[in-house]
Amino acid sequence: MSVNWPKVQGALAGLDWNGRILIDTNNNMQKPPLPPIDIAGRASTSIVQEWAPGARVVKAFNHHYFMNLEKVPDADGGRRVLFYAGDDEGAKAEVADLIDQLGFFGLDLGDVEHGSRLFQSPGGPLIAHDLVKIDSPLPF
Repeated sequence: MSVNWPKVQGALAGLDWNGRILIDTNNNMQKPPLPPIDIAGRASTSIVQEWAPGARVVKAFNHHYFMNLEKVPDADGGRRVLFYAGDDEGAKAEVADLIDQLGFFGLDLGDVEHGSRLFQSPGGPLIAHDLVKIDSPLPF
């Protein structure tokens, strides 16, 4: 799901998630150059979880600039890294499989409250980095 932050709650309202996976690609941002939307220091995905009761929420596909996702996933002797985080291990496994099928290297950063903050914009230290996992023939 990718919707402008002010419209996320309305887009999710009234939907029956019934255990379905919701991939959260959102950040609490407005169109530049406006400042980010204040969410009181919370992980944006924890708010999305509240707005989508019954959903198995995984944050993914949101830390790259869109032009990096347009590039081929294999690069420089490896695969572009896509981070993901969530509280449901089964949902994360399915998202990891999707990332792999698309040719990227998925990197699990943990749960929503801690892991998703690492690549949440604004402020996450891993946001907007185009990292490549190099496939090394060396045994380390």
